[in-house]
Amino acid sequence: FRINAVSAAKTLMYVTAATNRAVEILSTEVTNEDVETNEQLVCCWQKITTLGTPTATTVTPSKTETGDQAAASTYKANVTASEPTYGASAQDAGMADVHGLKGFSSLGGYQFAPTPEERPLVSGGDSWGLRLLVAPASAVDLDLNVVVREIG
Repeated sequence: FRINAVSAAKTLMYVTAATNRAVEILSTEVTNEDVETNEQLVCCWQKITTLGTPTATTVTPSKTETGDQAAASTYKANVTASEPTYGASAQDAGMADVHGLKGFSSLGGYQFAPTPEERPLVSGGDSWGLRLLVAPASAVDLDLNVVVREIG
């Protein structure tokens, strides 16, 4: 999914697992499609405590294998209004509801590919957001690639 002209810290994408499913986050990439001056940004996945009604674009996940059924969970990208509420600061080390917290070069991009034992698991009915925690100095176009597995 491409988000044009990102100029603020925001939720880039969020997933709400269907009540009878869990969603395992296998990998995430955020890449900069602009020719920009390099700067330090920060991303992470964080559990949403109160989703509310964010304004965002619905994303229909692509199937990765023939015979896969359609996604049952909800996927939204580019929250433009009514940001979800998150728990304690994502920068607090060791939090169980924060995964993949790291700074990255805006030109190199963010990559999160945890080992199987470290993969975030979104329980049925829960929501997690991919957050950009630092606002870019100037607007950038970002491409998101999130690979998940629905279980159940």
